[in-house]
Amino acid sequence: MKWISDLIDIIFPRSCMVCGKALAGGEKDICIACMVELPRTEPYTPCNKIEKLFYGTVEIERATSYIYHSKESPYNNLVYNIKYRNRPETAVRIAKAAALELAERTFFDGIDTIVPLPLSRKKKNLRGYNQCDYIAQGISAATGIAIDSTSVIRHIANDTQTHKQREARWKNVENIFSVTTPEKLKGKHILLVDDVLTTGATLSSCANAILKAVPDAKISIFTLSCATKTI
Repeated sequence: MKWISDLIDIIFPRSCMVCGKALAGGEKDICIACMVELPRTEPYTPCNKIEKLFYGTVEIERATSYIYHSKESPYNNLVYNIKYRNRPETAVRIAKAAALELAERTFFDGIDTIVPLPLSRKKKNLRGYNQCDYIAQGISAATGIAIDSTSVIRHIANDTQTHKQREARWKNVENIFSVTTPEKLKGKHILLVDDVLTTGATLSSCANAILKAVPDAKISIFTLSCATKTI
């Protein structure tokens, strides 16, 4: 009932993840004003800047990110809350909004399945969830595309990429993924999803592992955000 939700908001006031102001009734995660100013990437077009990050590293069909972020931007709080502060439901809502916008530009045409970038079992147990699973749920809710979160695993628990330089990032993710059921991915166009795109090293490693195991598969990439320094 509405009076219960109103009472909860009084006792535990909800605030915008971006500006910190109190959220009005009906607002989720971020206020309308911050949503309007969301630093969206350019509308999807083939051969965009994000796709070009993968040139020479892995063969992909298309790639895009929803928003730009940087450590200096208050919008970085969105990614941080999703990843480290137990707010995976935010990932569902933001990813669904992104997917509804991208669907208008035919980004999802021909895609058969969504594969969330897997976490190692150790890291997933420590965090309690894989934020990429929730990003996949948001996209699936908007598009109806099925999710496959079991065919690809991260069999090596590599060190975090956060403080590594570019060359170290690529070395850190070599051969850390494997495909457990290649027959499920045979001939499919796969959308690989992640939360943040920086150098593209982890996504390239995962995509190459899939293509090695399933040569007739196709790969496209979506990330919730893209670091501005990347492009």
